[in-house]
Amino acid sequence: MSAQRSHVPGARPAGSGVLLTDLSVLVVAVIWGSSYVVMQDVGRAVPAASFLALRFLTAIPAIALMAAPTLRNLTRSELLSGIGFGTLLFGILILETVGVKHTSAANSGFLITVSVILVPVLERVISRRTQSPVVYGATVTALIGCGLLLLSDGLHPHPGDLIILGAAFVRATQITLFGRHNSGRPQSLSNLTLVEFCVVCLLATGASVVGGSPVWRDAGTVSGGNWLLIGYLGVLGTSYSFFVQLRAARKSSSTRVGLILATEPLFATLFAVVAAHEGLGAFQGLGGALIVLAAVVGRQFEGRAPAPAPAADRPLVEAESTITRKKDVA
Repeated sequence: MSAQRSHVPGARPAGSGVLLTDLSVLVVAVIWGSSYVVMQDVGRAVPAASFLALRFLTAIPAIALMAAPTLRNLTRSELLSGIGFGTLLFGILILETVGVKHTSAANSGFLITVSVILVPVLERVISRRTQSPVVYGATVTALIGCGLLLLSDGLHPHPGDLIILGAAFVRATQITLFGRHNSGRPQSLSNLTLVEFCVVCLLATGASVVGGSPVWRDAGTVSGGNWLLIGYLGVLGTSYSFFVQLRAARKSSSTRVGLILATEPLFATLFAVVAAHEGLGAFQGLGGALIVLAAVVGRQFEGRAPAPAPAADRPLVEAESTITRKKDVA
């Protein structure tokens, strides 16, 4: 469950700090894997919009401190980009928060990973960027895995599965648009992220009012245990995860980090079975395994195909490797 993002145009692992970086990224994967069970627990007592508003309210202070040195130089471009991508992030997270209440935590972890292998397809449509045939094969494999997950209980998929798939599609769209938007356009990632977080918090607050259950009213009914869980997702699942990815962008490669983050659904399944006592059927396990395999293979081969020559009416867009988890940044 969608942290933030980091651009890594050719970074390479170097020095003894790589192991520490890898471990830090693995911790992020564990936190994100646990987030689905946490969202289910808190979601039973707190409406989705209020939950999301409170979560980002706890995440904003740390990001504000990180952005403090550059915030005075906030540009109009960063502000507008933050508003646009923050709106998309809100869409992703509200769908995840609602969807996880209506399906299993394990299915949620597997299905949201589909966003990774949808990106090459969207890049082909939006940016005319081709990929290795292996990547498109991975996409087909992931779709087969999705089918097995959706039909694991018969011909009637859980509504939550479809909602999570919707979140995965929006996330893939966001990743694609973000990479295209920022190619050759330097922006402060800290400034951009702070604006995004504020937009999510404001939109979630507005949604809670429209839904008839304002966040300030719901906040008064949140138990101490749920406040700890909300803080866990806000501080560790969002702010800390963003910091780790930003650091990893300087210490490692996008492929290396992406492959480590691809273990998220495995941890989601572990927490679902151990903490939520969910069962894991044969079709569910096979479908999830196919999705994870597709994500790992697709991430490994992504970008190996040569970029096409630019058309006369558009500039050449050098695709930048992008690591994105807007989890909750979920």
